[in-house]
Amino acid sequence: MPAPPLSPLAVANAVARNVVPLGGILFFGWSAANVLILYFIDTLLAMAVMFAGLMRHFLPPPTDEGWAARANAEAGYVGAALFLCAFFAVPLGIPLIFMLLGSDVAWRDLLSDPAFRSGLILQAIAAFWSCRDLYRALQTHTPEELRLKRQFALVFLRWMVVIIPSYFGIGFFLGRYAAFFFVAIYTAATIVIDVAPDRFLRAMPGGAEDADPLPGTSDPSATPRDPKRWRHKKR
Repeated sequence: MPAPPLSPLAVANAVARNVVPLGGILFFGWSAANVLILYFIDTLLAMAVMFAGLMRHFLPPPTDEGWAARANAEAGYVGAALFLCAFFAVPLGIPLIFMLLGSDVAWRDLLSDPAFRSGLILQAIAAFWSCRDLYRALQTHTPEELRLKRQFALVFLRWMVVIIPSYFGIGFFLGRYAAFFFVAIYTAATIVIDVAPDRFLRAMPGGAEDADPLPGTSDPSATPRDPKRWRHKKR
């Protein structure tokens, strides 16, 4: 059955939590370009967590060959997941260049920015804990019960919402304000996903198949919602 609507307090919490980066840009001088790049990295890390979890689920590490073999297998999951993300990074990342045309981003100096490094470290820590939680969840639940396909669709389509306007030259016309514009789009999409994920999925091409059935309808192929399912931690 579809999840019940969120309470007004939960909706307000979702909005307040997700508008923090916009507030940081407007009032504390955060770099909108850096925030957008971090959102892109967050998208890739979310995918990597799911890839690693699925590989570990379907190709479990050996339990009778010692800790070295097990550690090698665990490293292999992470390496393979990052390789897959590198593959996705090309088509998903090229539009990012056009989004930041007017932002004068010094790509080579990004890591010298303490704020950017801090954000990157926090994302890596959050991804690690998400991966740990997913590993644990997959010990007692199947990927279908955890609805990983749905989670992947939400992560992927959220970034597609950001990409689509870039094809119309928004980055060129808005100049140095373009990065803020795209951060605002990402923020709005995240809020909609938190508040009404099924509406978001139905509004996106190919997303309806991962949405819960509408009230009053039934979908025999839909997987029941598991209240204990794993969900990727948002950063």
